Amino acid sequence: MANSVVNDVRIGKEQTITFTGIDLLPERNLTLYTLAVLTFVRTAFATVEKSQGSWDDVIPQLATRQAIEEPLTICHRWSDHLHLDTFDDVFHVPIFERSLRQVTAKFGRPDAKYFQEALQEMLSIKSSVALITVRPPVCMACLKIFDSEGDVFVVFSPRLIPGQNGLSVTFCKSVELIAHRLCNIMPIMDRGGTPGGNLNWQARLLSNCTSYIFVPRPSDDVDGALEESIIYSSLSLLTMQAEHADLQRQKQALVKRSQDLEKKAEDLRRRLQGEKYINVSRHIEPRPALRSVNKYTWLSNHDEDHPSSAQQQDSEDSDSDDFAIPPDDDPNLKLVLELQRAFDDENLELATQRDALLKTAQRHYHCGICLDDFPEDDVVHIDTCEHKICRDCARGHVSAKINEHRFPVLCPVCTADPRNRNPGEISGFLVQLLGVSEEQYATWVEMEMAQFSVLINCRKCNQSAFVDRADAIASDSMQCPLPRCGHVWCKKCQQTIENNVEHSCDGSKEFENLVQQKQWKYCPSCRTPIEKQFGCNHLSCIVPGCNTHFCYGCGVTINRTAVPSEIVAGKTAHFRTCRLH
Repeated sequence: MANSVVNDVRIGKEQTITFTGIDLLPERNLTLYTLAVLTFVRTAFATVEKSQGSWDDVIPQLATRQAIEEPLTICHRWSDHLHLDTFDDVFHVPIFERSLRQVTAKFGRPDAKYFQEALQEMLSIKSSVALITVRPPVCMACLKIFDSEGDVFVVFSPRLIPGQNGLSVTFCKSVELIAHRLCNIMPIMDRGGTPGGNLNWQARLLSNCTSYIFVPRPSDDVDGALEESIIYSSLSLLTMQAEHADLQRQKQALVKRSQDLEKKAEDLRRRLQGEKYINVSRHIEPRPALRSVNKYTWLSNHDEDHPSSAQQQDSEDSDSDDFAIPPDDDPNLKLVLELQRAFDDENLELATQRDALLKTAQRHYHCGICLDDFPEDDVVHIDTCEHKICRDCARGHVSAKINEHRFPVLCPVCTADPRNRNPGEISGFLVQLLGVSEEQYATWVEMEMAQFSVLINCRKCNQSAFVDRADAIASDSMQCPLPRCGHVWCKKCQQTIENNVEHSCDGSKEFENLVQQKQWKYCPSCRTPIEKQFGCNHLSCIVPGCNTHFCYGCGVTINRTAVPSEIVAGKTAHFRTCRLH
């Protein structure tokens, strides 16, 4: 079967292989779909790297049930009730970051033109490459297997496609056929708009997709136990991130419920106040005045001329109090008291819940860069200046300075204040926590080491290495620190220093050392070096106008003359007494 698939793909046909009986993933779970797609891309890249041949060797391995079931195996170890919101949340774990490197990303409407442009961009990359397209809850992968004789595309989706009875993988060389296949997996959503697909702007935004292009990273040789450990740690990290996101959602729901309860309590408080006012004004009648006709008639029968003190007191009370207190068994009074008691109980419960939320609620802070509020977990604290900024602003600032090769990286809040003469510096530990890329962190380490070291380039072994800055400044020469090299050269003239002899940039000391090694002699008058090749020790300087005659054995001047008789006389006199002759 594998050979027939390879032959059909070679002649340009589209081959789709369907595998039935595979346990499918739960519907509408973007986290599981993303895990399956990233695992398929990772294992497919590993298969391509191990084959080290054309796609004729790769297709038979990808067209197997094991190649489809392996991405689903890691998903069965994930809890269905947990989920992450974005594709980036799932990708940024060790198992995927160490094997995949993102090249670019694009956003648009998933039609044939969109996918054809993405596939053409993949063809322009001279290596194997993967296109992962996401539109919640759909996630699918399209691989390009690089071959000098012609590239082949591989399409995989962990979601059951309508019209098929199992998961499938598709192989084809045609850009048009693969684009049509991708459109079938991720059709354009036309709901919410007018006929013909003219959606309103909200529906158009939801119908768009995001595509990420990845290339494989150079793989490290790791055994199965270490690979399983990396997978376990990555899943544990994703689980903690999902649980943290779930707790954040629960906290937001509790805060919203608390706000709603406070609004209801305020409404109940206003209703109670209104009920009190209505009941008191409706049911508490004015007390009859003590100066009524009946009272005075009754009083006149007892003592018309001498009213008692109690009568006078009642008269005074009637002037100051025109209302009577309702009796205890009044039903309206009972209703008011019952409402007040219910309000007090609910208010106490709300206060207790509010205190509990305040103890667990996360404090917020204000970012001085983007002028937005963030939870305290997202704060970046710069120790040297005590400023706090959000993680995104800090990462963007540090990445920009690293790309510009600026060091040290200063606090952006301090640098914005012209009166601050001592701005804070961002440490290397903080750069690690910000999560910059591997390339950027390597650049940071190089700049950080440059404070105390100097990068030197050895011309002998063509390697570069760091040496101590103080030693490099104090010494006139440099020595390669790499093992089995030890090349020494002059810092000023860059010339090699042989055997650690004394060096001069004009070569005079090296020449002096050569004269001593060769046992040459200098002319006593003009200091011209002279080598005797054969003959006696009587030598004459050949420099025009010098005419010095000297003994090569002892180096003593015989005489300076051009007259032959004087030369013979001087030579005879010298060699008669020269002990080195």
